[in-house]
Amino acid sequence: MQIFGVAYRGPFGHYLYIILDKIFKGKRDTKTVAKKVLLEQVTFSPWNNLVFMVYLGLVVEGRPWVHVKAKIKKDYPTIQYTSWTFWPVIGWINHRYVPLQFRVILQSLVAFCWGIFLNLRARSIVLPKPK
Repeated sequence: MQIFGVAYRGPFGHYLYIILDKIFKGKRDTKTVAKKVLLEQVTFSPWNNLVFMVYLGLVVEGRPWVHVKAKIKKDYPTIQYTSWTFWPVIGWINHRYVPLQFRVILQSLVAFCWGIFLNLRARSIVLPKPK
C-alpha cells in the first residue's frame, strides 16, 4: 500500500493542489474554497477511489480483472458516496487553513485513515480466489 501512496497519491495530490491554486490564484475566501472543494470532489475523488480499488484488487490481493471489476461494480457507489460525505470537510480545512506546501501532508495523514476504511470495506465481502 505504501507504493500506492508514494508513487501515485502523493505526487498526484501535490500537483493537484498546485494546479488548483494556479486556477484560483491562491485565494482562500469562502466562495473560492467552495469551488476548489467542489472541483476536487467531482474530479480527484471519483478517480482516486477507482484507482485505489483497481490497485487493491489487482496488485495487493492478486485477483483477476473479472473479480476486481465485479467488486468495483458492487462497492464503488457506496465507497464514493461515503467519500463525498467525508472528504469535503477535509478539503475545506485544507484549502482554507493549510498553506500550500503542507496540504499533501494533511491529505496524506487523513488518506492513511481512509485507506484503512477502504481496506476494511474491501475485505468485508470476500470474493473467491481463482483456482
